[in-house]
Amino acid sequence: MMTHSQLKQFITEAILLLIIGAAVVIGGYFLSNDNANRRIQNEYHTRFSSVLDASVYEKVKSKALNDFPEIKGVYIGYNEAGLPEGYVMDLTVKSTSGQNLSIIVSLDYESTRVKGLSLVPSNDPNAMQISDSDMEMISDKLIGKQIPVAFVTEEEFEDDDTENYTIKGMKDGVYYAQRLFDDRNRYIDYVEMEVVNGVITRVNWDAFSTDKTNQDRGEASLKGAYEISGLDWATQSYNLCHALLECQDPDRLAMKSDGTTDIVDGVTCDIRPFVELAKECISNSQNGYDKTRYMKGLDVMLLSLYEKDAEELEYINDDGHVVFSFEKDPEIYTIYNDDEVAIGYKSVREIEAEINGTTHVLNNTPSVTPADQADVQPNKPADYDSSEDGLTPGGDSENQIITDSLDDLPMSEMASFIEPTAEAYEQTRTVIKACNTCYKFLKEYLNWKV
Repeated sequence: MMTHSQLKQFITEAILLLIIGAAVVIGGYFLSNDNANRRIQNEYHTRFSSVLDASVYEKVKSKALNDFPEIKGVYIGYNEAGLPEGYVMDLTVKSTSGQNLSIIVSLDYESTRVKGLSLVPSNDPNAMQISDSDMEMISDKLIGKQIPVAFVTEEEFEDDDTENYTIKGMKDGVYYAQRLFDDRNRYIDYVEMEVVNGVITRVNWDAFSTDKTNQDRGEASLKGAYEISGLDWATQSYNLCHALLECQDPDRLAMKSDGTTDIVDGVTCDIRPFVELAKECISNSQNGYDKTRYMKGLDVMLLSLYEKDAEELEYINDDGHVVFSFEKDPEIYTIYNDDEVAIGYKSVREIEAEINGTTHVLNNTPSVTPADQADVQPNKPADYDSSEDGLTPGGDSENQIITDSLDDLPMSEMASFIEPTAEAYEQTRTVIKACNTCYKFLKEYLNWKV
């Protein structure tokens, strides 16, 4: 018969054995699980690193995938600091001829620009074949482009209907314009525009802060740091840019005298900065004054005022914008009438021409305050209004918008346009379909904020 001390020792040893056994089982489970995770990550690295080199890949689980049977898997790649780098999508889409294309597409996490494309080997007898050289040409056209994507060719814009919408004389290239003064929130608006075959194919409107530590207005609005009535500012900017892609002419946006418009759904903000800067970009395009030359023009202005360029003055932010407000030097860009009343602004192109063509004297010129600036339009009298109350001069309200679609997406939603690869038209079109399918998924998964 066991004594009390023996019984106590037996129970203690049993408990210890139980704890050790549980520890061994749990440790084995975690070790096995860790090995399984390591194997999965190695598989992901083998499959995805060519399109998105991330430290860790995490598979996305979403009900939105039920609506996209073409997509076999969606993953988010994270860097070593645990920050998301981009999306990776494994999908198979059908060409217009019914062939299957298996492809992996990677997209930048913030901008949804195409980062990488990789064909997936397939034993499917109905698989679309794309040669290495053709895939290289297709990738060169698509990588760096923001989705969704559409084709643009000269023939598409030669019919009588679309000729009425395009502005004559625009030269191909990337054009840029920024306001020369900041607003009350210390933001400087800018517009960047790309022209292909004389047609506006990409537009971006945003604003950077004169305080380099602050976010751009679009990003700040999505994070709640910048608020306006109605939809967030980034969404309103997005809607307005795509409305311009539809109508091709800022006057057709029907800006009213108070700076608003009634014809672009969801846009309640003041669109005057956008319209003015878009017109300046168009004028720059007609004159072959691209973004590179514009930036040099800003340097010419700074040199005339301070004898140093933007880089020497440390006015360039990480995105390459010249973060400087000429608010204290309005005489360099303001147009005055004979009574020395401000009636408009000069463009950077005009200012550069003046500085390079004549001796530029900055004295005895009346000052214009930011409050005055808000009521003056570039190169126009202060009371000028091209399209009061939503009416386009000489326009037909039934013919103000070009409607079309691609991959079940309206053309107004297209963010980028490329010319097709002549040698591989069908292959290029099918790769674009894959990219646009990724866009449609993200649009639903991210609740339209892509």
